[in-house]
Amino acid sequence: MNYEIKFYPQYSLVVERIEGEITLDSLQKKTQSLLSDPDFKDCLSGAIDLRNAHTQMSKPELQSYAQLMDESEAFKTTKWAIIGNDPMVIALSQVFQQQMSDSELIGVFGSVAKAAQFLSKPELLHFLND
Repeated sequence: MNYEIKFYPQYSLVVERIEGEITLDSLQKKTQSLLSDPDFKDCLSGAIDLRNAHTQMSKPELQSYAQLMDESEAFKTTKWAIIGNDPMVIALSQVFQQQMSDSELIGVFGSVAKAAQFLSKPELLHFLND
């Protein structure tokens, strides 16, 4: 899995792009990188672009990851839009959303425009294209 994380503090926004095969291990490493970045604390919204990603993760693997994220204070106030087009990625993203205590903080979308609308961040359209 390859990933890129960009922070846009002027918009309180973080944008992640993930490509390739997502595994539980690679997802955990990416998350540690995000959480350890001092710029993350100022981000109230995030977009995760998974349109060039795929996964064979199991539902139990994703549920254990979701439980860790749900327990993390860093994720309790950040609103996330997950953007994907692979059916397995979309399905597992929806499982992730359902596992979170506040599932209204997470949306799963097939387009950047819908994700930007959910986040109330039209600026997202400048950083990701549909």
